[in-house]
Amino acid sequence: MNRTKRDLLIVIRHPVGGIRTYLKYTYKYLDPGKYRLTVLTVRNPEGSHIQTDLDGFEIRMVEIENRHAELNMVLAMARLLSKGNFDLIHSQGFTAGALTALANAFFRVPHILTSHDVLREDQFGKTVFGQLKRRLFGQLLGRADVIQSVSHDAAANLLEYYPRLLDGKPLLRVILNGIDVAAFASETDQTASGELRRDLGIAEGTVLFGFLGRFMPQKGFEYLVDAVDMVSKDDKYGNRVKILAVNDGAYVREYKALIDSKKLTSYFLFHGFVPDVRRILRGIDALVMPSLWEAYGLIAAEALLVGCPVIASDCIGLREVTRDTPALTVRLKDAKSLADAMRRYMDNTEMIRRETEMYLPTAMERYDSRKTAAQLDALFDETMQGTGRR
Repeated sequence: MNRTKRDLLIVIRHPVGGIRTYLKYTYKYLDPGKYRLTVLTVRNPEGSHIQTDLDGFEIRMVEIENRHAELNMVLAMARLLSKGNFDLIHSQGFTAGALTALANAFFRVPHILTSHDVLREDQFGKTVFGQLKRRLFGQLLGRADVIQSVSHDAAANLLEYYPRLLDGKPLLRVILNGIDVAAFASETDQTASGELRRDLGIAEGTVLFGFLGRFMPQKGFEYLVDAVDMVSKDDKYGNRVKILAVNDGAYVREYKALIDSKKLTSYFLFHGFVPDVRRILRGIDALVMPSLWEAYGLIAAEALLVGCPVIASDCIGLREVTRDTPALTVRLKDAKSLADAMRRYMDNTEMIRRETEMYLPTAMERYDSRKTAAQLDALFDETMQGTGRR
């Protein structure tokens, strides 16, 4: 085996959304001559793109079935660690990090946990069992060598729940998430808007808002439905609005039923998962993000990188991405605030689009994943050297 390369074990419990995109954007700028990758994950249609996303690397995919995924992931990881000679484990998300702590207890391979979410009270509850779960979860997270947060908001949230992490083990680091700016900048096809609208049958004069998030409560889709309900009753705006909802998720049927119950079916178009969102972002008039929480809010940065206006809630994580940008900010869990912002966009479309386009040079500097990758590479080196690895 060629030991000139470092062997990384990447552990992913949920290979969807921001985690998959993080790997795609950040690992691209790590050196394939320096690292060899083993990816342990759950079999998933979106996760199947990971090998293609990382095709520049020498990579081995180990996929387990979703049934009893947590137990099977721990067992599969233990087998890999017993047979392999890994220099570092890079777990993606809190659940993957906790599972890694269990599997790695006897092997003590250096472990960096990258958090892609925030913690919430409803994850634990106030019962005795809930508090025990919270304590156990904290102990498992504490076995990592480094916990790296993708935003300052996410890091502060972690310390709210586990202030003892400030004692020095594990190390806490913030490396801001980033976008593959070169890939976004390489495609400047101005016909994308017209093509998308034509493909969808969107009438001239209609404002096409886009929702590009998984259909889960976190993304606040129900507040968008309520906002459209308000706008639809306004004669000035109601006949001009369409929502393109892109992605999938467990609650899509419930949300479609909600839309039907409000007689808003004609206002919504549903599109399945899209592995590359650039054409969508260039084709819609504005991105709408009514999220309840985010670790970072990557899609808002992606939108700003293609000059797509953004309407975003002021939730944790997302507010950090849109701060000091031309994005329109709305109050958390407030459908009226969202409806007002949609009207404001329709009244000031040209001005808002012009301000967003003027922000492009700043966005390209601010969100560049090459900086993320350089800091991550340095963290890999530091962690391996600090634990006696090469």
